[in-house]
Amino acid sequence: MRSRWLNVQILGRARLTPIVLAIAILTTSCGLFRPSELNFRTDSRLEFTAPPARTLVRTPLHVAWQIHDFQIVPPHSAPPTKGAGYFAIFVDRSPIKPARTMRDVASRDETCLARPGCPDEVYLEQRQIFTTTNEDLTIPQIPSIPGDSEKIQQHTVTVVLMDTSGHRIGESGWELDLRMRKVGL
Repeated sequence: MRSRWLNVQILGRARLTPIVLAIAILTTSCGLFRPSELNFRTDSRLEFTAPPARTLVRTPLHVAWQIHDFQIVPPHSAPPTKGAGYFAIFVDRSPIKPARTMRDVASRDETCLARPGCPDEVYLEQRQIFTTTNEDLTIPQIPSIPGDSEKIQQHTVTVVLMDTSGHRIGESGWELDLRMRKVGL
């Protein structure tokens, strides 16, 4: 009896191995997983200075930070490098992926994609995405989180670095969690 069980177990593994191998090849070759883009280290170059994390805030919301070992320069002002650029701020949404541009935000918006210069500043701000060369930003309004019935909601402000050509630099992102009363209360 043990021999039959052993044969079934070996046969099952033999059938499973090609499937696992195919999945591994597909995920690495299709761009779903690129270990070379992962850093596996804590990036402490940026530190939020205001407001304190998890505090109760209102809009307009002024967020400030400090950064070191990064030169702040405007878009298209110099050749792109990992050590120079500007900031992109995402409110209550995931940032674009490493090495990608803001064009990804509009990837499913045919109207925007057909319009030269889109996504522009107005388009991005309507989606709670801001860019700046300052170490601070005032966010005029933060809408309530859809589907969240809590009177006090948690919002997240995420800052990432962009190079001068408009591509996200690495996977580093700094998050600031804040609390805010639901709009209309």
